[in-house]
Amino acid sequence: MDKSKNKNDAALIKKLFDLAPVDWARYADGSLAFISPTGQKFVYSEESLQKMIDQEDQKAAVAKAAQKKAAAAKKSAAKKKSAAKKK
Repeated sequence: MDKSKNKNDAALIKKLFDLAPVDWARYADGSLAFISPTGQKFVYSEESLQKMIDQEDQKAAVAKAAQKKAAAAKKSAAKKKSAAKKK
């Protein structure tokens, strides 16, 4: 089975699993295999990886929206406080 190794896959493993793989390989069928620092081998299909990527992207979007909402609320509270001081 043909396999390749690139830094993008190492970065993906770091992002999804929060670890630096000892070794990794991407296979022709799209699956990604890696060895964790504990010596365990993991193999994920392309479909499984895409689901995990989508979940991570969704979490990031929710976090960004929450930050934006919190910043808007803080700005609104500051305006109200400033207006109250002027009275």
